[in-house]
Amino acid sequence: MAEYHIEIAEKLVQAAEMVIADGIEKVDAQRTALYLCLLATEISLKAMLEKAGRPVEDIRKRSHDLPELLLDLGKCEIEVEITLGVRHWASASRLRSCGLTHGSETSTVGAVIDAEGPSKYPNQIRYGDDLRHFPPEVVAQMASKVTQFARQHWGTIRIRRC
Repeated sequence: MAEYHIEIAEKLVQAAEMVIADGIEKVDAQRTALYLCLLATEISLKAMLEKAGRPVEDIRKRSHDLPELLLDLGKCEIEVEITLGVRHWASASRLRSCGLTHGSETSTVGAVIDAEGPSKYPNQIRYGDDLRHFPPEVVAQMASKVTQFARQHWGTIRIRRC
């Protein structure tokens, strides 16, 4: 039985989207949406690593460190279709370049996960006086892209063969 489940991550993203739709003017709503999205991202990354064959003990050692989990994912590969009917193996680090938009601003999944300066997940998201992070809408979009990527490549993700 798997330790980490994409279905939970998907439900967390849905919950965050409901919080955002209800209004995020207050800091408690922002904290809630950000926390749900970052937790969904963590679970999705861990689920992909487990599915690829990485030992759960190694995954657990990363704790809540999203940048390190994303680095670990870069050691995995996924099967992709390059032209109609032609498939090959590519690095799962492709997730990093998935685009995000907020108004006229653009970013990527990798940029949001690796960013220096935002409040550190999970504690500084949940507690403290100063919340500094990407807008909840951007983080929700990022979490959604990560779970979609996991779903799309669930059947082929594996540890990269040398």
